[in-house]
Amino acid sequence: MKKVIFMFVLILMAITAFAQIPELTFWNNIRNSSFTIDNELHIRCETIELPGIETELFYSTESGWESVEMLNFMGLTYEGIIPGLPSETQFCRFKTDTDTLVGMMPAYIPDDVFPPAVEELSYVAADTTGDVLDPACPNLDITGNYFGYSDSRFYGGLTNDSGDFPLDCGGMFPDTYYFYVTTILNPETVLIDSVVYAMIYADISFLLSPGLYRITGTEFSLGTFEMIGSIETQVIDTTLVMACDIETLTSDEFFGDWPNMTNSIGLEMITAKYSLPMDFLMTDFSKPSLQNIDQYIIELFTNVLPEISDLNYNISGGFTTFTCTYFDENGHFPIVAEVEIEGSMYPILPTSFDYYVPVNFITEIPLTNWEEATFRFSDNGYEFVEETIINTTEIEDNQLSVSGFQLRNYPNPFNPTTTISFNVAQTSSFVTLEIYNMKGQKVKALNAFPNGSLGTSLAVWDGTDENNQPVSSGVYFYKLKVQENITMKKMVLIK
Repeated sequence: MKKVIFMFVLILMAITAFAQIPELTFWNNIRNSSFTIDNELHIRCETIELPGIETELFYSTESGWESVEMLNFMGLTYEGIIPGLPSETQFCRFKTDTDTLVGMMPAYIPDDVFPPAVEELSYVAADTTGDVLDPACPNLDITGNYFGYSDSRFYGGLTNDSGDFPLDCGGMFPDTYYFYVTTILNPETVLIDSVVYAMIYADISFLLSPGLYRITGTEFSLGTFEMIGSIETQVIDTTLVMACDIETLTSDEFFGDWPNMTNSIGLEMITAKYSLPMDFLMTDFSKPSLQNIDQYIIELFTNVLPEISDLNYNISGGFTTFTCTYFDENGHFPIVAEVEIEGSMYPILPTSFDYYVPVNFITEIPLTNWEEATFRFSDNGYEFVEETIINTTEIEDNQLSVSGFQLRNYPNPFNPTTTISFNVAQTSSFVTLEIYNMKGQKVKALNAFPNGSLGTSLAVWDGTDENNQPVSSGVYFYKLKVQENITMKKMVLIK
């Protein structure tokens, strides 16, 4: 088994390089929506997009862990949709599987007892049956492995082709002994000191007993093993489960800082045989993995609908660029984020993904001669917040006038009030009267029929917004919409 540690380090070099960048993980910007009308949650993250890479989302239920595949939503953004538990805190974790390694958040075991039920552990990966270097020893042929953690323990699980885990070949004086190993390393220090750690289930009289070992150097031999702690072991049905004390492991002088920058450990299961007098043979490896000791928690919440503000647009080169600011008190991302123009919907995209702070959204649309645009957002897919802006870029007093409405205001300029008059024949359910600023942002909606009758109507604007706060001096537009017809005029507020 010479150079086994060196081989293991080579396999994990890519993981180590990945782990050196704290801002970069397999799953970036994890976020969730509010509950939909069907009590589902949308969960998104940015992750690796390469052929052969598959990401799963695991979620807690009343009966245990379930999983869904994360599907590409847009670009590097992937989404999984899970049943929600509105009355309970919900736990989620992720697993990304590649041809050569697994990245995952392992299962957290809140009971912190040994042995745990096997289904409480997270399944890391299957291993090919029949790839063992000694076909006469099916007990050394790894078929799958598990991992989990509690507040005080790391748990490893191993299955093999035989379903049992003998420690030697039998007889009064056995000459062959079997090793079942859960290898653990700190990916941020292993390349510096060539030290790995292992829970070893093996028993050679006077030479080695089950325990937590430090293995130093690039060789795998009894001379490189130094026990630093005990382990717990038990075969549950056909699974060997081992556990070590986290503090004993991470407080070892060569382990490095814990938690490390990425809160991750490297993991690989190994089997081996030792034949007297000193012949080691490594017989099988599991797929190595990077275990991110974390979970995504969705706490209980009362949903508060998001707010949108700072609506704006800029027309240039045959395109209109729309921008706005989105804020959600619960930190939820919007399931719906769009701009509607003349019945057509255009997605508007975020410039960042931390929804606990205001997020800017932006889109560019190949239109310039639009009249009004409605920004529409929803964090649950069925309750919406909307704001409308108008295109004021080239408005003249009569550009949008529709004959027969006799829309005007007096005085103009004014301070602080002006009276808007108009004459329509439609009922009030089809008529709106709104004030906009120069950016096209709605300032206030007025009562289109303050006198309660049709014919000539008078509405007074006192220079305040929807919150009855005074607005600043400048040019404003008042827009009368009657069914599909729009009339709009300018007015000037002077203070």
